[in-house]
Amino acid sequence: MKATDKGWELLEHPPYSPTEAPTDYHVNRLLKNWQMGKVYEDLNELVDDVKAWIASKDRHFFACGIDLLPHRWEAAIEVGGDYPPE
Repeated sequence: MKATDKGWELLEHPPYSPTEAPTDYHVNRLLKNWQMGKVYEDLNELVDDVKAWIASKDRHFFACGIDLLPHRWEAAIEVGGDYPPE
């Protein structure tokens, strides 16, 4: 089933934004900040570190990020589809 079959309007997003990538929100932003300055010896060390970070978060953390998405979408619509200011 397509999103348009549900009556949803598909919105284009800019291919580039100097301020924020489409994935730069909640989980990714906080994980990126947490990893800042860390150096990993190999991929396994990185994977283990990310798994430990995820395990340290409770369900509320992830639910909060999901609950914020409609607000972010509405804010993007209000600024013509660009990434809204924080």
